[in-house]
Amino acid sequence: MILAIEKQVSLAQYTTLQVGGVADYFYRLTDEGELPELVAYAEEKNVPITILGGGSNVLIVDGPLHRLVLKNELRGHGVTVKGDGRTLFTVAAGEEWDSFVLRTVEEGFAGLENLSGIPGTVGAAPIQNINAYGAQVADVIESVRVFDTKTGDFRTLSKAECLFGYRESVFKTPAGASLVVTAVTFALAPAGVANLAYRSASQSIARYLEEQQITAPTVQDIRKAILHVRSNIGMLKGQFRSAGSFFKNTIVSAADFARVESIVLSQFAEQHKKLSPWYWILPDGRVKLSTAFLMECTAYNKSTYGEKRWQGVVGLSPRHSLSIVTEAGATASDVQVFVTEIITAVEIIFGVTIETEVNFIL
Repeated sequence: MILAIEKQVSLAQYTTLQVGGVADYFYRLTDEGELPELVAYAEEKNVPITILGGGSNVLIVDGPLHRLVLKNELRGHGVTVKGDGRTLFTVAAGEEWDSFVLRTVEEGFAGLENLSGIPGTVGAAPIQNINAYGAQVADVIESVRVFDTKTGDFRTLSKAECLFGYRESVFKTPAGASLVVTAVTFALAPAGVANLAYRSASQSIARYLEEQQITAPTVQDIRKAILHVRSNIGMLKGQFRSAGSFFKNTIVSAADFARVESIVLSQFAEQHKKLSPWYWILPDGRVKLSTAFLMECTAYNKSTYGEKRWQGVVGLSPRHSLSIVTEAGATASDVQVFVTEIITAVEIIFGVTIETEVNFIL
């Protein structure tokens, strides 16, 4: 088989931030059977392999990238009905995430409706353990099919083997660095009780349903509510040159939370009143803080989009603090410097370090 591998390809065009360098080698992966040969090619060229999906959750460094970048364009899906009432959807990693979610909602299945509107591909879902509006994809993943570039084997990982955590998985650890996701199997059930657990002052699903006079929401209603909320905060595909939420919410100990709360109540009473709830107590006693709220208490918040842009080309979305947006002329370096300034600003005020959610390809 002769692989049509491209050379010296600019990757900015394949990311939602529209920044990034030039890959030495680039290939559109449409057949998982080609992976062994692609690994051999990378070994021959002495370069690592990087997988790129929808490009919506990555920041690719400027300049030359001495690697083989595989654009995951695997397609296909299958359905299996189980005796316990569940239906298994096996979906190729290169399929668009929200198109798959739409399909399940239209067919009356529950489990993914709260994850509507998230850009990217199906293959990225388990890697990031995508989480939004009170739901995480790990709750409905049955298994993940992978190719191990180290051993040359295909295998299937169970949910337990994926080591899911808050926006974490085995794929983001050294142990999973050699794994390429080729397909994901989801276990969904017919729609039941709507998931309305998420509470936020600025992103209220319940308020939308009340305004629409919907008292018994279906999965279709929840999807519409999620898309409405995401549109209002500028988080739908195509609204901004953005990687979505650039930062994770911040989990701290009870002692650290007490210190942060004291600072908030004494210095940021207005934000506390306007933007509560801004924290959630977890079952293990730790506390999840809204990183967007912490940022709203700094000079880097959504109201300073114009005046606080780095070099005039990188700033925070005027609709949501967690979303870093770029304009024409921006570079990955501009984004990195801007991110460092934000992290430092939060550390100085609250003494906590916020973490990025976006994957850096260096």
